[in-house]
Amino acid sequence: MAKTTVVWRHGMHFCTSTASGQHRGAAQQPPQPVMCDESSEIGAAYPSSPELLMASLGSCTGSVLVYFSDRHGISLEGMSIDLDWTIAEHPHRLGQIAIGVTIPGARSAEEKRVLERVAEDCLIHNTLTHPPEIKLTLSAGAKPGSPHGQTKPGLAHP
Repeated sequence: MAKTTVVWRHGMHFCTSTASGQHRGAAQQPPQPVMCDESSEIGAAYPSSPELLMASLGSCTGSVLVYFSDRHGISLEGMSIDLDWTIAEHPHRLGQIAIGVTIPGARSAEEKRVLERVAEDCLIHNTLTHPPEIKLTLSAGAKPGSPHGQTKPGLAHP
């Protein structure tokens, strides 16, 4: 299973570490952190969680398009991916996501149809359209980032 660790720093600032970016071999380097800002300010110091999710969705969409296009000799030079989202309530969540992929140059209707189908088959898109089972475990008395510790009795979600 892949691992990502999020550590609260202060205020609404969180630091995320992933296994990617580590150099394998004799001189292993620590993971490169990604900062996240959960303040309600637009343009805060770091991206918010929804912005990071959109970055994941956009880069995943782009990567499957590049992989497919490289194998089939299709130029994507100048491609850009715009993502817009809205907030929904009850429960508070992202309610709608619109992905706009722009590829310069003329494309046949068939090529556009194939590229749209490929773009919709990225891991993050599939995860959002077919939600995974999410299991949350709350531990107390453990050092941050440790999966062990005492779970507080009586705090189970109904």
